[in-house]
Amino acid sequence: MPRSLKEFNFLIIMINLINGRKVFIIFIISVFIIAGLYYVFNKKEISQWGSSEKIQEDNLSDSSECVNYVNAKNYIGEHTCIEGKIDHIYISSKGNIFLDFCPDYRNCPFSAVIFKSYSYKFPDIKKYENKVVQIKGLVKTYKGRPEIVINDPNQIKIK
Repeated sequence: MPRSLKEFNFLIIMINLINGRKVFIIFIISVFIIAGLYYVFNKKEISQWGSSEKIQEDNLSDSSECVNYVNAKNYIGEHTCIEGKIDHIYISSKGNIFLDFCPDYRNCPFSAVIFKSYSYKFPDIKKYENKVVQIKGLVKTYKGRPEIVINDPNQIKIK
């Protein structure tokens, strides 16, 4: 009889361990589901540089208040409208699109970029070449020069 009691206790212990593992696995799966739902419902658009790029059109200047691209350096850190003629458009080997306002981008006081992850939204990007455009967004610096990262076609229009 003592032997069967030991076997019985062993079985009870094993069942509790198995049930405990099931509860633990269900708990872990639940945590991942809740975290995933939280991410989906609180997701912000994240740029390639890791900062929030969610554009709020209400905070942007009216198109009549656009500033010339030469003066973009005075608006770093602000949501504003920059205006100028696109000299040429360059698509890098990585698929990033650069809207250059000067023949030599290295000496230009402003540029605009569309990262590859958003380029699908701009199937006819060449239509902006040699046109005066207005670009709305957050003016940031990259390698010491002002730029706007364009994530949405609503940020750019031909004047």
